[in-house]
Amino acid sequence: MTTSSETPVAVALNDRLPWPLLGALTALLVVCSLVPDWLFGAHTGSVFPLTLHTVTEFVAIVAAFLVFFIAWHAWVPGQPGTITLIGCGFLAVGLVDFGHTLSYKGMPDFITPADPEKAIRFWLAARYISVLTLMLAAWRPVLPLRSERARWGMLVVAIVLSVLTYVVQLYFPHAWPALFVEGKGLTPFKVGAEAGVVALAALAAWGFYRSRGSQELFSATQLCAASLITILSEICLMQYASVHDVYMLLGHVYKIIAYFYIYRAVFVTSVSTPYQRLHQEIQERVQAEARIEFLAYHDALTQLPNRDLTRDRMVQAIAHARRYKRLTALVFIDLDNFKSVNDTLGHAAGDVLLKTVANRLREQVREVDTVGRQGGDEFLLVLKDVHDAEGVSAVVGKLVEALQQPIHVEGHELVTTASIGIAMFPHDGEDFDALLQKADTAMYRAKSEGRNTYRFFDERMNAEALDRLHIRNGLRKALDCGQFVLHYQPQIDLRSGRLLGVEALVRWQHPEWGMVAPSQFIPIAEECGLIVPLGQWVVKEACLQAARWHASGWSDLTMAVNLSAVQFQRGDVEETIQAALSASGLPAWALELELTESVLMSDPDAVQGRLHALTAMGVQLAIDDFGTGYSSLSYLKRFAVNKLKIDQSFVRELARNQEDMAIVRAIIQIATSLGLETIAEGVETEQAASLLRELGCEQAQGYWIARPMTAEAFTPWRQAYSPANETGAVPA
Repeated sequence: MTTSSETPVAVALNDRLPWPLLGALTALLVVCSLVPDWLFGAHTGSVFPLTLHTVTEFVAIVAAFLVFFIAWHAWVPGQPGTITLIGCGFLAVGLVDFGHTLSYKGMPDFITPADPEKAIRFWLAARYISVLTLMLAAWRPVLPLRSERARWGMLVVAIVLSVLTYVVQLYFPHAWPALFVEGKGLTPFKVGAEAGVVALAALAAWGFYRSRGSQELFSATQLCAASLITILSEICLMQYASVHDVYMLLGHVYKIIAYFYIYRAVFVTSVSTPYQRLHQEIQERVQAEARIEFLAYHDALTQLPNRDLTRDRMVQAIAHARRYKRLTALVFIDLDNFKSVNDTLGHAAGDVLLKTVANRLREQVREVDTVGRQGGDEFLLVLKDVHDAEGVSAVVGKLVEALQQPIHVEGHELVTTASIGIAMFPHDGEDFDALLQKADTAMYRAKSEGRNTYRFFDERMNAEALDRLHIRNGLRKALDCGQFVLHYQPQIDLRSGRLLGVEALVRWQHPEWGMVAPSQFIPIAEECGLIVPLGQWVVKEACLQAARWHASGWSDLTMAVNLSAVQFQRGDVEETIQAALSASGLPAWALELELTESVLMSDPDAVQGRLHALTAMGVQLAIDDFGTGYSSLSYLKRFAVNKLKIDQSFVRELARNQEDMAIVRAIIQIATSLGLETIAEGVETEQAASLLRELGCEQAQGYWIARPMTAEAFTPWRQAYSPANETGAVPA
């Protein structure tokens, strides 16, 4: 495309004819020809009265003049001459159609009396001028006019032709044969004249149809549609028997539609397309400027922000962190052994590797974070608005895993790793340069310690992050290798001392680290989603063990299992419980699920449906750590729970702390009023047990009764435990 106003530019238009409209107009004409004339009231004047005729004619005249005005006033040197030809031709059509309107039967006398003959003469003249104009446009396209002289010549011809038409029609009417006989309708000459218009319109349509899709300087498709609709209009005007019947109405309406397509073709060529071209040129310039600006601040190979833009993003992140008292991390990533890829496979392979790494880094971070290329095989990450080093560690851990996935380059499978250093604002520095230096130092420490790892600049953070990384990496292996075991802590009736059940507590028996406490690995399992399969295993194993104890004669023993919030929200809890009960054969009443208050309040509507499904199975529900969460009592009535578990933080100092005493008393009173059972956890002394018994607490568990133990250790303990001789319990 050229931008010169002196050079014609092809019109880019939709190259489809309006076939649905053409089909609908043809079908309407066919329907009218099949329906009896009397059905339309053709002779009553109600179908096409004088008023409606006047309106349609003036609409057509205005459309014809608009075609002229658009073509004439939007002209620029180089515009297609055919558009000027059509504009001037339809100026003549509009002027002659005006004479037809004034000559219609019922209109005031216009020099000579108005009658159908006079109106038809003007009509035929206008129709022949229009189709001859279209014929010339279709078969003899006019080259672009580069001077005003040719344009004014066309205008003079159009005006002279209009004047001659008026002179002949008004002063030499007998030069025409009879066209219409009142009461009989159209004469053969009139029908033949209309047939001539149809033939010329068909030739014009064919000419335009041949030009569709070619490099025409005007819309051949729109003009082809106008020619085809003109044919339908003339067919209507070949059939009317009265100037008021439905064929007259259809003929005039179809003519207006044809004029609309002519106007559209002229408008698009003269106005719309130049503006579209101008808009496109402006867009291309804007895009070029944007491209230049993009390349000034981005890496050409990976499209990532370059060091300058990364610096700017880090400055913004620091300002945000300083304002809202948050942390920001600058992560320095250096690919391990990248030089060997360039040396062995070439720089093209190295470029593919760098782009792949860039994409993987982008996929692992949030939209608010920034991934930039420092240069060579070095990348920078700006992690905005982080809460602590653990959050950064989780993100970087995902990056390490993502980078280790194989990359296929030129038939080779490459596995790349990275050494990563992390510096935190404000702990390690107050500006970009200081943080970059610290992150670079931490990166080299990671590289010196074996590569394929990350290090925080702060050693304490680094040690904690490494511990979490080791636990995270070891969790899945622990699941696969069966390193998890269950310990069981007894629960008794405080009044009678009778053993009621046990709570299943998961432990991690690591082959190197020994017994890992739940407080160390449960939060990490929740973060990485492994709590769901771990929870499923716990429920299944606990049910199987309870079923074994039932089979051995302890048929009244219940099994309590704690459900994690993540497991309850993300896992298929109902299916998990049902599968565990079915596989073990344990009756549903013997399984008690413990949920924290935070679980119940996270999404009350969804939780309520899930709890109802569980209670429908017959499973018992307890609220764990009651009083430490939301402490909203409305859910106690809403959710179908059976038991409140008093948190051990209120029980340990019960004998010495009056506030704890008041809280425990209130919890027990609430449970009693709602018909719920209460159980206290963390009962470690006889004194605490006695106080709980006096306050009305019904059940207890804790070291005073027994420590958590394996299933193998539980059997002798159970055999030795006898509530008949216990005011307290057998020591663990």
